[in-house]
Amino acid sequence: MSQSRRCKGPRQVSVSYRSGSNNRKIRPAAALAAIVAGLAATTVSADTLAQPKDNSLERSAANYIRFREDVAAIEAMPFTDEEVTREAHRRLSTHDSTELAGGWVAYAALVAADSPAFAEAIQDEIKKKSNRRKGVIGGVDGLMANIAQDPAYLRNLSGADEAVSAILAMSVQDSTRIAELGDAFKTQAYAMQKTSWGKKRISPPQSRLDEAANYGRARAKPATPVFERPVNDGVMAPALANARQEWAADWGASGGAGRVSEKSADIIINNILNLAARYSTNALNPRLVEVYAANPKSERCLSMAKLTLDQCIAATRTPYEEAFCLGEHGLNDVATCNGWVADAGAS
Repeated sequence: MSQSRRCKGPRQVSVSYRSGSNNRKIRPAAALAAIVAGLAATTVSADTLAQPKDNSLERSAANYIRFREDVAAIEAMPFTDEEVTREAHRRLSTHDSTELAGGWVAYAALVAADSPAFAEAIQDEIKKKSNRRKGVIGGVDGLMANIAQDPAYLRNLSGADEAVSAILAMSVQDSTRIAELGDAFKTQAYAMQKTSWGKKRISPPQSRLDEAANYGRARAKPATPVFERPVNDGVMAPALANARQEWAADWGASGGAGRVSEKSADIIINNILNLAARYSTNALNPRLVEVYAANPKSERCLSMAKLTLDQCIAATRTPYEEAFCLGEHGLNDVATCNGWVADAGAS
């Protein structure tokens, strides 16, 4: 994780009062003006904080983080009455497949941008000088030109392996935590059959599906985070370690390292690094996020999981049946749909 360093303070501006024919006496008002001008002219070359020109990457990532928040909220609920399955259904069924799939990619890009080795590699890239005679473009423009010519360009940078490892680890760990909650729901489904409330008849399936849909429509959009965003040598990082717990890269806490095992996963990884590099250099806009955060395989998988969950809920009559549906389709299926890039199921 990258950490912000202490900002350098402004340099001191001294004003001397000397008499003599060759030395003009400075009045107090002029002296104050000189001090203000000196402070205004002072610049901090590195180790400062900045806000991005565009926060569309954070807005997209917030859709995935909301799912993390829902998982954490459900984990904290004890299985003592039927409300645990009702609340879990309301939360888990209201995530849009496109937003959740793209939100995962956007968040993975923030994880990559937070990798110190990747940030250093981007710093080295944008320090390169232009050479018109050789047709070489330097700076951020040069980096963007190289990415446009070769989508895998960033994978060859010295810090790329560390960034990719961080992405894969996050993916596996998140999938592990989500699947563990899914398995807990399925285990509880059997235990609930031994309780009176677990076998109690609940409201008709359609009314529960309508209730969850209304909950989703009334739910406000997830809040866009405000990160510290330290900047060093022109490269910005999100400082996820200093953000709210749900934004931390190690939210999943446990799991394997992950691996890229198919060509389509390589494409997603390249797009994630592309977004990370653009975020780091303040070169993002909403259209770029929309294009590079697209995750068709996850989107199709999540859409099917949502459809299967609704069909499963439609066949339930008791809380213990709901618990099984939620564990299998509301949690385990989502863990698989989001974890495929890192081959999470094989870890």
